[in-house]
Amino acid sequence: MIDKPAASINLIKPEMISVKQLNAQINGINALRQRAGQPANNSKAAKLDVLDMMVSDMLLMQGAERDGIVAEAAEIDNAANTQKAQFEQQMRRTFTDAEFRSEVQNQTGYNWAQYREQLSKQIIQQKYLFAKRQAEIQASAKLPDNRDIEAFYRQNKTEFSNPDLVRYSQIFISTINLDSNGKKAAEQKANEAYKKYLNGSATFEQLVNDYTDDKNARYRNGDSGYIAYNDPNASSYLGTAFMDKLFSLKVGDVSNVVKSSIGYHIIKVTDYREAKLLELDDPILPTVTQTVREYIAQKLIAQSQNTAVTNALKSIIAELKNEAEIKIFEENID
Repeated sequence: MIDKPAASINLIKPEMISVKQLNAQINGINALRQRAGQPANNSKAAKLDVLDMMVSDMLLMQGAERDGIVAEAAEIDNAANTQKAQFEQQMRRTFTDAEFRSEVQNQTGYNWAQYREQLSKQIIQQKYLFAKRQAEIQASAKLPDNRDIEAFYRQNKTEFSNPDLVRYSQIFISTINLDSNGKKAAEQKANEAYKKYLNGSATFEQLVNDYTDDKNARYRNGDSGYIAYNDPNASSYLGTAFMDKLFSLKVGDVSNVVKSSIGYHIIKVTDYREAKLLELDDPILPTVTQTVREYIAQKLIAQSQNTAVTNALKSIIAELKNEAEIKIFEENID
């Protein structure tokens, strides 16, 4: 059966959005809605709204192609690293590259190649938008002053707190995407490392270098940053057994082999911080220099910029729609 068209566009070249592509996009959106506890929406109006977004997305990509705008590999790498850092800040702990890739797939449904492709599209569209509307965006974005920052802090003061935090280093043996034999080998590898620690034939730091699957952490002696007590996201990702063991240890203690949802760990606690309500000039986390004041300023700037970007984006899409040949096959959409 031949797939029916949902829309066709032509700014610099003819392209089609099929009904099958539209339905796949709808299914993906509904999966995210249901994961968030919201009902699926398969109404015709909802499908036409999604189709309009797909048309706008295609127009932006053709406009960027017309202007010779591309995304470089280094830009995609930087975007992925930035999102990883933001995710770590949200989760209040560091993630190995393998852990982050697994989270990307769990939360978006994209494999790593698809995720990078989405980042590439975002970069291209952002570069195109700023090439066309940078002056307009900068003129309409408002910089916050101290009164704005202090007012935001007073209204949201209870959000600026740190729970009990533990900083830990680890020897991590991953079981992500392994079959039963691979998981058994991973457990044996972890036990081998722990025996060497117990008999004193190697230090914890030496074992990190020799055994851990977190390659980046080897340069930090296995440091995995701080993790918050009763963090539901960390508990869901790592499992309650890992969290219970971690918070039962004292500073300087080294655990036996601990099984988690993603592998095997030998944990060393290096610091403990009690829960604290943060003041404006306190750092938002023990491992960063950014203060609450700076964080709020950054957040308010981002809000202002997002409003300016949204308005500029609507403007440029309207212009592209006027330039392009667009046909919507509403009769094929039920």
